Amino acid sequence: MGCLELFLVGLFLAILYRFFTSTFDFWTSRGVPFRKPTVLFGNFAPMLLFRKSLPEGVKEMYDWFKDERFFGVFRVRAPVLILRDPDLIKNVCVKNFSCFVNRGIPVNSQDPLSAHLFNLEGKKWKSLRAKLTPAFSSVKLKRMFYLLAECSEEFQKLIDASSRADRPLEVRELAAKFTIDVIGSCAFGIQINALTDEESEFHRAAKKLSKPSYKTTLWRMLRTAIPKLYKLLRVQVIDPGVTKFFKTVVLQMINQRQKHLVKRHDFMDLLIELKNKGSLENETGNGQIYNEEDVETTEEIELNENSIAAQAFVFFAAGYETSSNTIAFCLYELALNSELQEKTRRDIHDAIDNGDGKLTYDAVQDMKYLDTVIAETLRKYPPASLLSRKCEYQYQIPGTKIELPAGMRVIIPIYGLHHDPKYYPSPATFDPERFTDENKRTRHTYTYLPFGEGPRNCIGMRFALLQIKVGIISFLRNHRVEACERTTTPIKFSRRSLVTTSEKGFWLKIVRTT
Repeated sequence: MGCLELFLVGLFLAILYRFFTSTFDFWTSRGVPFRKPTVLFGNFAPMLLFRKSLPEGVKEMYDWFKDERFFGVFRVRAPVLILRDPDLIKNVCVKNFSCFVNRGIPVNSQDPLSAHLFNLEGKKWKSLRAKLTPAFSSVKLKRMFYLLAECSEEFQKLIDASSRADRPLEVRELAAKFTIDVIGSCAFGIQINALTDEESEFHRAAKKLSKPSYKTTLWRMLRTAIPKLYKLLRVQVIDPGVTKFFKTVVLQMINQRQKHLVKRHDFMDLLIELKNKGSLENETGNGQIYNEEDVETTEEIELNENSIAAQAFVFFAAGYETSSNTIAFCLYELALNSELQEKTRRDIHDAIDNGDGKLTYDAVQDMKYLDTVIAETLRKYPPASLLSRKCEYQYQIPGTKIELPAGMRVIIPIYGLHHDPKYYPSPATFDPERFTDENKRTRHTYTYLPFGEGPRNCIGMRFALLQIKVGIISFLRNHRVEACERTTTPIKFSRRSLVTTSEKGFWLKIVRTT
């Protein structure tokens, strides 16, 4: 290689180095505590290189500055603010929501299914959120509960058959079959038979979503740090085959419902009603979770086949894996704590017996101890390790003179908050008593965020909790779970997954009790 070539290579590397490090004085100039970043990765190298799981990485960063309300980090070259103070988190989620209304996740036209409620921004998000919120009212959930009960009956048969094998079972795989069936029935109006047919299209789509390639996972982590490159390269993070499958299924269901005037009181009915009428009937008991002024908008979003497919897709993608993992984590903890398991089983039996021996919506709502068990599961194993928001305009951090520029990303470290001994003494201990009404009143509300908070919290929270409860009831109604030789303790988190899950599965023994 000649002198000129060496010079050009050196010049290129110098320009590249300058590009990646030119922002590294951002926090110094503002007097914000920060951890020195590394070139190319910033402070996220362990997660971006898959050396650590996301929960582990978030907890490690959270503990860097234990006496600070907030601190700075870098994702690749982008400065990011991490919040530790629950009051500041409340400001971002609620009080100053207008500045932090968006997640800042770029959407490509090549990924039509990515234009869903979770990713949408501004007035389009507000319009769609306002339209969809009535679909998740307690009235509508109660009306479609019969679909969950039907799935539960079939699931109990599978659990019973599996228990006869007298061998360790991967309970997350069993739970995933149940959640795929439930979402297929409630969101798409399809009897998927996921419990028996592991080669169904829905099962194949689920596997592609839950086990993406390293390349796809890396782009999902990077797209908010380098959005311009993400859009320039027209990256597809959703498998093209999955996109085609969901669009085809939704179009078929819409045509079938409209042609035969079929009504199932499921979410597909509600999405079609939205498409045709522009709004849903707002019934009593909708449990509205936002202020009207937060959703006023003059810009309407058109619900066509593509946008309906996107909403149905996110319902499936966000619901089946997070719920099945939560069910599995819960069973894992109960298998290790037999007294808590028996107390949970008594709670389930008492509520069902009071309802004439049938699993009803009201019976599920009466299982108060089960509520605390699930809340503690979501505390110890939150599905998302962090929340991310983007400043829409210059923002002064309350109580300081520090101003964040428009476009700045703010991270709420959920896993760190949930494992902070200041809020949850002995955080590694599984203790449902933390979530009695009396104990909840002693804690700051914004130290528990499994579904987010404020106007942009998880719209499907009620349905997710209902699905999780019915799944656990299905397991424990006539069986108990026990640790076995294949049970991994402590849990080792997956380094590839963006949701909290086990690297080696959830192996337990299922024993019939009646």
